[in-house]
Amino acid sequence: LIFSTLFTSAQNEGNIWYFGENAGLDFNSGSPIVLTNGMLSTWEGCATISDNNGDLLFYTDGMTVYNRNHTVMPNGLGLLGHSSSTQSAIIVKKPASNTIYYIFTVDGISGYSGGLNYSEVDMSLDGGLGDINTNKNLLLIPMTAEKVTAIKHQNGTDFWIISRLENSNTYHSYSVNSSGVNMTPVVSNIGSIQNLTGGYLKGSPDGSKIVSVFMWDVHPIELYDFDNSTGMLSNLVLINTNHVYYGVEFSNNGNILYTSIEAGGFVYQLDLLAGSAVDIANSEILLGTLTSGTGGAL
Repeated sequence: LIFSTLFTSAQNEGNIWYFGENAGLDFNSGSPIVLTNGMLSTWEGCATISDNNGDLLFYTDGMTVYNRNHTVMPNGLGLLGHSSSTQSAIIVKKPASNTIYYIFTVDGISGYSGGLNYSEVDMSLDGGLGDINTNKNLLLIPMTAEKVTAIKHQNGTDFWIISRLENSNTYHSYSVNSSGVNMTPVVSNIGSIQNLTGGYLKGSPDGSKIVSVFMWDVHPIELYDFDNSTGMLSNLVLINTNHVYYGVEFSNNGNILYTSIEAGGFVYQLDLLAGSAVDIANSEILLGTLTSGTGGAL
């Protein structure tokens, strides 16, 4: 099983991935080059961040943070992600800062203790290799689904961090700006109340949409409008294709949705411009399937 969480915030910051069982990819040349020096050994959520030149800074499985030399940061143990969390970690750079990055973590269904937290990495520490400062495991939500995503604010500088509360239809959007993380969320209650914690949450490249999928049961894809100036979700569209999903992702132009199914590793595409929710579901095309193993993140 190879699952990863990646957030590309600008230019070359997402060009290197570490994920899975000591796996890695380098996209700096324009085509993926295999990396074998990664220290991660995880089945699910993880995140990697590079600088604007595409040079590796650090990566994490949501519990342990490794620097660019592939050694554990001195204060890089004990983050509150989880090995069975779909989106265990996501990284964003603090706006207007040259040194501060935030790692947001969500625990897994077998964890039930971590919730949504964030920790602050200061790249000026440990001789420029970076370390987590005293702002570590700061609690935002005590009980959350295995879902977290980041969307650029309408102002083009700040971010929204969005997560879904456990056993609810409630989303919390947290503003991240040059002052730090605003601990008071924008709250949206939308869709059915459910306790399906696994499955990915993703934002569209232009920040206008959010999509959520759910594991362990057949449940429609939930597609929302997202106001990236206010942080509110609205206008739920339920796309019922009768699958149990794990991964989901938008195309670059936001018009195509890709989905993955854990059992069998099926990958599908849906045309979001097809028309009604029924029309979108009927536009589904099977792109491929794995010959072995199971499907994971997109």
